[in-house]
Amino acid sequence: MLVTILVENSAINNLGCEHGLSILVEYNGKKYLVDTGSSGLFAENASEMGVNLADVEGGFLSHAHYDHSGGYKEFFEVNKSAKIYLQRAASEKYYYKILGPVKKYIGIPQEILETYADRFEYVDGYRDFGNGIYILPHTTAGLASRGEHAHMYAVSDGKTTVDEFKHEQTVVFDTKDGLVLFNSCSHGGVENIIEEVKKVFPGRKIKAFFGGFHMMGALGTSTSGFSEKEVKAVAWQLTNSSEAVFYSGHCTGEVAFKWLSEEMGERIVAFSTGMVIEI
Repeated sequence: MLVTILVENSAINNLGCEHGLSILVEYNGKKYLVDTGSSGLFAENASEMGVNLADVEGGFLSHAHYDHSGGYKEFFEVNKSAKIYLQRAASEKYYYKILGPVKKYIGIPQEILETYADRFEYVDGYRDFGNGIYILPHTTAGLASRGEHAHMYAVSDGKTTVDEFKHEQTVVFDTKDGLVLFNSCSHGGVENIIEEVKKVFPGRKIKAFFGGFHMMGALGTSTSGFSEKEVKAVAWQLTNSSEAVFYSGHCTGEVAFKWLSEEMGERIVAFSTGMVIEI
């Protein structure tokens, strides 16, 4: 398996970067796309790296936020057939707010869902694609507390509720060396995601995890939304709950990544735009 970071908050080899994430996965001779970043920049980087997006067999949207779905227009212009699989709740509207009634829309650009409706396929929870690829929804209870902590809300039928991340999913690839997981922002908690996967695949080795940990603070990646004690508690749980190596970046944040690294050592690796990782 080859994993190529098409866009992320940082970059190598003079490629473009932005607040967003897009990952190309090459698995069993086929190519799959996880997210498209905030814009069409991922497609420009793909072209620079010699990646032909027309060859992508299928895609997955990890969750319904703009910084992971903003580039689908550019993708669909190049790729005329690949379906994008997302949770049904991703069709709802999602907002960020700290104080008062003012809300910032952070969901999928609505024009993309409307214009390219035939390219999106909604999934109700778990799906086994029959080729070693699976989609897992969150099954952990009480995720509203994480939505409240993150100041994230959902609006459906005119009603505003705390986001419980029903739109977020983990994509699992089954390899001969173990399971490889993708969950781009882990709003539901990366430690919870590991336990969710273990329940579906009891006794299976988890080889690797790719995604942000959503630990950065409200002021950006140079701040942390969690205390050092909280971050290191997660690090301890991750290192003791699986054998996985965690490839992380995007919304993890520099401060939290430093604390995670102090506890996890070589078990956590920072990724950047342009990196190609062999699993």
